[in-house]
Amino acid sequence: MILFLGVIYVLYRQLSRVDDASWNKVQLNHLHYLIIAILLLPLNIGIAFLKWKVTVNVLRIESTPSIRIQSFFAGAVTGLLTPNMLGNFIGRFYYFDKSKRGLITALTMVSNFGQFMASFIFGWISLLITGQLFGLIEYKFVTYGVGIGVLLSVLFFFFGENFIGVFRLKGVWKEIKNVLNKNRIYRWEILGLSLLRFIVFTTQFALVLGSFGQAMDTQTILAIWQVYLITMIFPALFLGKLGVKELVSVTILGAIGMHEVSVVIGSLVVWLMNSIVPAIVGLVVCKKPLSEWK
Repeated sequence: MILFLGVIYVLYRQLSRVDDASWNKVQLNHLHYLIIAILLLPLNIGIAFLKWKVTVNVLRIESTPSIRIQSFFAGAVTGLLTPNMLGNFIGRFYYFDKSKRGLITALTMVSNFGQFMASFIFGWISLLITGQLFGLIEYKFVTYGVGIGVLLSVLFFFFGENFIGVFRLKGVWKEIKNVLNKNRIYRWEILGLSLLRFIVFTTQFALVLGSFGQAMDTQTILAIWQVYLITMIFPALFLGKLGVKELVSVTILGAIGMHEVSVVIGSLVVWLMNSIVPAIVGLVVCKKPLSEWK
């Protein structure tokens, strides 16, 4: 209930700044685009769940399908209330034995970093194609800088356990290194699923914008990739970067001629679908975690 009231308040603050003239320009011209975007929601959630299932399988944790589903949606709730959605491990690990919580936390971070890399990679591709950051900067050093960031991210993602090994740490850190070394394909699976999920939710964004009469072309897709690149870099306290993403969307998509209010509303619709809906499902389907039963 606190989450719901907080969402309502933030939405009110976002939309109360819009004047009547701007509201009059907002029209739902293509309902079928919006319906297609909504139909992609189960695919988006399904890919995210598959990433969690792969993680559970790698850790060889005994669990029922019900526990996997409940822990996944519990993670959607706690992720929404933590910076950059990173706290999804909190809701997840309470459904499992304490001895596994360190590993669950670490591999959930690996999975989250895979999604971070997807935004980095596609954002860099957009910069390479367009040669500019729409509405912000056109200098090539930005493309070079992001490219270096992508390279470093890839190296850390696939070889991060070697850095851990330098410190000769014991306990859970040693377990993490062993798990990653024994499951080399795990990170490739996570990255592949993260890239696929990125394509799905950026397509949703494009479809929602198209439903409000905005252009649906290659430039729009490239601009949306840049939105997620910049949004990923900006810090945000909670609620899935609500406010930050709208500001970045208006700056970048407005620079290619899109109606700013339609962009804000479109961004909010995508946020409601992909962040709030899973959290609400979590509040409905999740039962008491293991720690509360004991």
